[in-house]
Amino acid sequence: MIKSFFLLLLLLLNSIFVVAQSKEREVVDQTIEWFAVTSSIKVDKHVNLLAEGQFRFVNHFEPMQFQARTAVEVVLNKSFSIVPLGYVYTWNPIYGEQPATYSNNEHRIWEQVTYKHKVSRFNISHRIRLEQRYIQVHSNSNGEIINHGYDMHTNRLRYRFLSNIPLNRDKMEAKTIYACVYDEIFMSWGKPVTYHEPDQNRIFAGLGYQINSKVSFQTGFFRQMLIKSNGAKQENNTGFQAQLTYNVDLTKESN
Repeated sequence: MIKSFFLLLLLLLNSIFVVAQSKEREVVDQTIEWFAVTSSIKVDKHVNLLAEGQFRFVNHFEPMQFQARTAVEVVLNKSFSIVPLGYVYTWNPIYGEQPATYSNNEHRIWEQVTYKHKVSRFNISHRIRLEQRYIQVHSNSNGEIINHGYDMHTNRLRYRFLSNIPLNRDKMEAKTIYACVYDEIFMSWGKPVTYHEPDQNRIFAGLGYQINSKVSFQTGFFRQMLIKSNGAKQENNTGFQAQLTYNVDLTKESN
């Protein structure tokens, strides 16, 4: 049943979200290796501090992108939570078969709404994230590289569907082996963006192990479809993603 669910879901998401490739678009296929460390620190019944590090590589560990993310999350109830304000700094090395001209890093502010619910054994999460991106710009003037600062402003909307399914237990708890699948679609807009259709899609399917209430680990198949802002170039990146999660509840430890 679970195998059939994974196959059906991936086929549906792929047919809905993967944008048809234009004959004029330059498309490259690359391997990808992504790692993440995430933490939620509970400081109050309704408040969490979020921290995350992303370490992304392409073509057998060629540096692709690194991120440091933080935010305040407000938990409204067992189903809804919001992030009224979050911040990310992104380092963007020059990488891959379609390299950028310059290494333009990025400041990013973001907001988020998450809705969680259960359907039988399936723990489902819907996440909508809005991002305001301030991207660094360099130019070449008579052989001199000029840094114009973070003066390129774009916006992005993201939606992610995720489901965790416990395999050896009835619910997500200590010593649980679970299956995980998610799909996330992106759409960008702003003055520098000339491509106005969904421009990125990420699909993951893998296995995880929840060691205890604090620590879990998951890894599996990962595919990223990325269309550049002018719509003329596209990356199809396929490989794996691994994530370590460590959560802390300071409200219990202080009692």
